[in-house]
Amino acid sequence: MYEFLEEEIKKIYQDDNKKLRTQTVLYGEIEGSWHTHLHPGLTQEEIEKFELRVGRNFPVTYKEFLSSYNGCYLFDLLRMGGRELDSYKGLTIEEQVRSTVDVQDIQEIHLRKRTPKEHFIFADSLVKNAYYVMDKDEKVLEVDFRTKKVIENYDTLKDFIVQIIQEGKDNIF
Repeated sequence: MYEFLEEEIKKIYQDDNKKLRTQTVLYGEIEGSWHTHLHPGLTQEEIEKFELRVGRNFPVTYKEFLSSYNGCYLFDLLRMGGRELDSYKGLTIEEQVRSTVDVQDIQEIHLRKRTPKEHFIFADSLVKNAYYVMDKDEKVLEVDFRTKKVIENYDTLKDFIVQIIQEGKDNIF
């Protein structure tokens, strides 16, 4: 369902990519920094174990995304969490630095007492000064870091990702 993401990234960056031993693919090297990372998806069993560890049932669309990509980093605009690696033992510094950010870490950074319990925090953006949640209807809400007000909403996770891709293209070209 989310394979379109990799297809779009490949169109944008063409042959400018590098695959790590962890199977993470880096795209868009500029001055020694990679601007996009796609992490390989998780199995259904891995997703279920991840939910148990986090202590929460994930939204269906997020689980679908995890089955395609275990988080991603898009155009220096968006950091979408997933399940962190089980071990960093034997990994290069690059493999460690470019690994998935745990969604639980993203939640802990942005979760506040007034955050509605049904909101699932799954991503953030330092560039946009925002974090992203899925509400009970699995709509994606962009929330301002400081004011905690919703500044944008998207009907689906796919719509949200399409918008990030468009913003990424606009910044590159």
